[in-house]
Amino acid sequence: SVYVTDTWNHRIQKFSSSGRFIRTWGTFGQGETPESFYGPRGLAVDADGRVYVTDTGNKRIVVFTADGEFITQFGSAGFEPGQFDEPVGIAIDKNGTVYVVDTWNQRIQTFTPVETESGLVFLPEKQWDVFGWFGQSLDNKPFIAVNDDLHVFVTDPESYRVIEFTPEGEVVRVWGDYGDSESSFGLTSGIAVDAEGHVWVTDGVFNRVLRFTLP
Repeated sequence: SVYVTDTWNHRIQKFSSSGRFIRTWGTFGQGETPESFYGPRGLAVDADGRVYVTDTGNKRIVVFTADGEFITQFGSAGFEPGQFDEPVGIAIDKNGTVYVVDTWNQRIQTFTPVETESGLVFLPEKQWDVFGWFGQSLDNKPFIAVNDDLHVFVTDPESYRVIEFTPEGEVVRVWGDYGDSESSFGLTSGIAVDAEGHVWVTDGVFNRVLRFTLP
């Protein structure tokens, strides 16, 4: 299935792999209910089919079943571990660890899922600072991907670049600059890593998708 965050309709849409509409859930709100979204942006699906949504304006992550049934949520507004200020991108690695782009706190946070008697909870695991994401415009919405080696890739939209980190948060490489060449960007936004390890980046200004092979 294909899931889409329909940001300014404040909802999630689900389609089949052939593009057939299946269902939608969500409406505008300020977190009064699990489905009350304020500009959701990021979305990830784990190995069990659970759908994770960054409810950006409400500073939280909401977790649903594949059919849109609420499971749990975590996060609130703030600066402490487990809190967010403009969560945007989200990714899940092969071990089930959840990575969240905490944009205006200029950091990446990771969370470990734990099954308890009261249900599924997400415990803050680690965090590291990102020297980037300085602006607070509507364009400065970074996304994140994790490969099988647990290296973390994020976009830095208004600096026209991609940053790669080790699992411990050390910078491996940075690439990109402003331009329309094969190694530059007008606005980095979405990012993904495929099964062969290629990094795919969407360029929102020059209306293209670029694929990179890492050395």
